[in-house]
Amino acid sequence: MKQGRLTILLLTALFVLSEILFTYVFGYIPEEIMGSIIKVFLILLFILLFTKKLAWARWTLSVLLILFGSLYLVAAIIEVTTISYYIFGAFDIFFGIYIHTSKSLKVYRTKVPIESTVAPSEQMIEGNYPSLVKRYIALLTDALLQFGFLIVLMLIFQDSEYRSAIMITTAAILLLCYEPLLTVYSGTIGQKIMKLKVRRFGQPDRRLSLMNAYIRWLTKGLLGWISFITINFNTEHRAIHDFASDAIMLDGE
Repeated sequence: MKQGRLTILLLTALFVLSEILFTYVFGYIPEEIMGSIIKVFLILLFILLFTKKLAWARWTLSVLLILFGSLYLVAAIIEVTTISYYIFGAFDIFFGIYIHTSKSLKVYRTKVPIESTVAPSEQMIEGNYPSLVKRYIALLTDALLQFGFLIVLMLIFQDSEYRSAIMITTAAILLLCYEPLLTVYSGTIGQKIMKLKVRRFGQPDRRLSLMNAYIRWLTKGLLGWISFITINFNTEHRAIHDFASDAIMLDGE
């Protein structure tokens, strides 16, 4: 526990230092300073929640760090900036990955198991399928987080001549990768917060394949709210995009 605490404190200190150096590179432009302050506040908030052993906070922290790091690298390549951008980007990506792989931080990734007093047969009830409202809240949470990230990015690159290219590239990456990839490998941030998970229909212990995740994402994107019209007409509360991708959404840890 002590080693994990020291490690996270050291990485946090290095992160804050990198942001201070970032503002120095920009010459203390007010807009860039504000964007950096917002970024630091968000990351420090989720680091605090991560140390509370909240799984959704851990994933949120990792996604944010890797996205910020990737943006540094994109900016460095597009604007042909100094090597400092590569260093900042590499550190953020390393930090995001290290959270999930480091043995010293394992103490923050493990919860003490709580014995269930409910019989297994009693756990598989209809209540395991989330309501339409809960699914909408998860979707809205994901949309707001992505929109907020784009706003921060816009503030950071407000005076850059490559702002449009960076914004369009980032928006495309978020649109094409965020939901499908996170659905396959863990769950989106909104799903984590609402304690939802997407699994294969008939095989609740198995995750979706990447192809089925994209089929689910594309069907939902094309149909919009219409895709949810079937939820209240089947016992498993499956939407049209769930049927199309042979998936099911479950409620619970």
